[in-house]
Amino acid sequence: MRIPLHQTAQKSVGTYLLDALLQRGVEHIFGIPGDYIIRFDKLIENHPIRFINTTRESTAGAMADAYARLKGLGVACITYGVGMNIVNALAQAYTEGVPLVVISGAHGKDEYEKCPYRHHLINKSVACHRDTTQLEIFSQVTCDQAVLTDPLEAPKQIFRVLESALREKKPVYLELPRDLVDAPISLSNGFPLPGEHSDPEALKEAMGDSIRLFENAQKPLLWIGREAHVHGLTESLLALAEAHSIPIVSTLLGKGGIDERHPLYLGVFQGKISQEQIQKAFAESDLILMAGVLRTDVDTGFFSAEPEASHTIVASPRRIAVGRHHYPDVLFEEFLQALSKAPLPKTYEPRAASFSSTQKPFTAEEGRLTTARLLACLQKHLKPQHILAADTGDALFASSDLIVGKDGYLAGAYFASMGYAVPAAIGAAVAEPERRVIALVGDGSFQMTGTELTTALRYGLDPIIIVLNNHGYATERPLIEGEFNDIVNWNYAGMPALLGGGFGVRAETEKQFEEALISALKRRGAFHLIEADLEKLDFSPALKRFEVLAKKTV
Repeated sequence: MRIPLHQTAQKSVGTYLLDALLQRGVEHIFGIPGDYIIRFDKLIENHPIRFINTTRESTAGAMADAYARLKGLGVACITYGVGMNIVNALAQAYTEGVPLVVISGAHGKDEYEKCPYRHHLINKSVACHRDTTQLEIFSQVTCDQAVLTDPLEAPKQIFRVLESALREKKPVYLELPRDLVDAPISLSNGFPLPGEHSDPEALKEAMGDSIRLFENAQKPLLWIGREAHVHGLTESLLALAEAHSIPIVSTLLGKGGIDERHPLYLGVFQGKISQEQIQKAFAESDLILMAGVLRTDVDTGFFSAEPEASHTIVASPRRIAVGRHHYPDVLFEEFLQALSKAPLPKTYEPRAASFSSTQKPFTAEEGRLTTARLLACLQKHLKPQHILAADTGDALFASSDLIVGKDGYLAGAYFASMGYAVPAAIGAAVAEPERRVIALVGDGSFQMTGTELTTALRYGLDPIIIVLNNHGYATERPLIEGEFNDIVNWNYAGMPALLGGGFGVRAETEKQFEEALISALKRRGAFHLIEADLEKLDFSPALKRFEVLAKKTV
């Protein structure tokens, strides 16, 4: 396969890079200017891609992460050395399979040869060689890297690295010296991309084994994970489930891969953290199709979900296993695509009520607001077109019980870095401005990145931020209580006044919360912050289930 390039006879390295990103669907780049990258930033001003200024690199990374989860590829732009605080966001993207490009400026070749002691550099020797410290660090959390020092080689390097991000579904790193941004390159066409396919006989054998397992099953179950979602396989899997009435559960990482209002969808399965009816459906199943499931501690309820291998089909980018047979020569995507079209022998009897059908309608009552009632109210007003961004903490566990639309959920459910939801909500609003974004964030997480709402003001973005103010680190309290779990109680509802825009309100009762939420959903053009004042030990139902298992590991 060849990806065509613009038919311009000559262009610069910087322009080629921007055009290559645009051709891959990137319309925005998130970042902060710095003297090593500012020449490239200036180039963006005259390009169709728009530059979104953030307040720090870590939040630029989180915005690009959310953008990539919705659009397929995200980009963050940093300066050299001090921009390395984006590494945390990169680590999350790497562990959770997010194609994210980090473009870092760097010192020019000639200036470095004159003197290696330049600001932002971490020199490990006195010799006049390029500082490679940042490259070495970033190589640990990216799947491909390139330092662009030769204009003749730069197009090939850029092509290779960008294709690695899209193919591997992981972050990549491009280092762009400032004296190379405007360096001219010549090119006439694209570069060949080698194809990769399954061994036909192995694929045929794997299909035969899979069909036999389905023939013998009475109660199969489809368990969809993050990797099925990021590889674009959820529609094929949904077609398989619909054709044969196979119920569906998802991992927390895979949440939002399908519209969760679908009658076959039961909910998020996390082993013993799951709701009782979902645990029951899983336990009754005599065949589990694990499609792109990462066996993380959170996704498996601290490994309390381990189905019998002989009655399991495991499909992931790392391995294909049908029962106890393994197929190293069969590719993940080709296997699931073939299975979705396979002539399975029967249609199964419906055997469980969908998760959405078990929800009780919410009507605001008198009395103090609780986390459980807040979630019920939020569910009432949550629409399929909305995007829910959940931060690490009780917000994450609470969100597992909410029903969202397709591509309607963002969370760092594996790496679990606090402070994700606010910048992720901004990145999502940039990616899909026609959809309303709601962020569910704890007070501890908000104190890490909440001031990034100034970026929402700058660009007229209108996420709704719900701050669960339970006066500290709620996820840690059930494990080990101590003063270290307490934080300073901010005036969260007063944040708009501090930042100079937006709307803020404090809710102590159910009626106050619902009124604030309805008002926020009706009004567009600026962010809304709803501070939900909760009791210190008021935990969501999901966090209470998590507490029982988590105590055994601390």
